[in-house]
Amino acid sequence: MRSILKNALCIVAAMLLTYILAEPTQSFYCNNIGVCSGGFFGFDLSIVMWMLSLYIFFIVFLLIGFGSNHKLWWIGIALIPAILFEVLIDPLHIYFPIVLGLIAWGLGYLANKALWKLVPGVMAKIS
Repeated sequence: MRSILKNALCIVAAMLLTYILAEPTQSFYCNNIGVCSGGFFGFDLSIVMWMLSLYIFFIVFLLIGFGSNHKLWWIGIALIPAILFEVLIDPLHIYFPIVLGLIAWGLGYLANKALWKLVPGVMAKIS
């Protein structure tokens, strides 16, 4: 029961982080790195794409870094809506969320190993 609650809290935290960081991430990208257009017919899908990208990143990162039993199943189930949405909106660039997920996987793995090495007492309490 504790592992289910822990994994569910990781998913809720990923959703909150996605909601909070989507607009600042888009603003930073538009102002400093890329060029952002106004969208078509007054509706801009770029914030949705940023939310989708951040959702994929944080789900994988938090569940690999802090998740417990059956975290791969939790990642797969949590990413089903994101994958479906990505295929509907932008099927030609499906490689971007895959690469983003692999980066998050690696960073989550490194964070888990580093935290177990630096603060094993805290990690033992939360696992």
